[in-house]
Amino acid sequence: MTEKRNTDDSYNRAWGRFNCDPSDLTKKITVEEAEKANMITIRKSGEQVPFGYVNFLWKRLLDQMEEGDNLFEFNSDDESWDNLAGRAGLALVRDGKIIADMITSMN
Repeated sequence: MTEKRNTDDSYNRAWGRFNCDPSDLTKKITVEEAEKANMITIRKSGEQVPFGYVNFLWKRLLDQMEEGDNLFEFNSDDESWDNLAGRAGLALVRDGKIIADMITSMN
């Protein structure tokens, strides 16, 4: 039996793009560091996959990377977390501009 992937628009709106602010960027990180910190074991197969069930979002972010781009962790401000609107994740930065991001945590 094939597992259904969460690729529908509502899922992508909720988890796929945040439009983070440059002030939310917290730490420059490598692809390898991001994958190591976000390795998830898939229950059904036991396979370890970077970002687990949202691996397709990670692959989408990686597909946009070009030489010279940087990857940053981001975390929205304390007020957003206090108001149950907090977001954290990864942002792809090119020439000092955020061109893509991926949410890894939200409340």
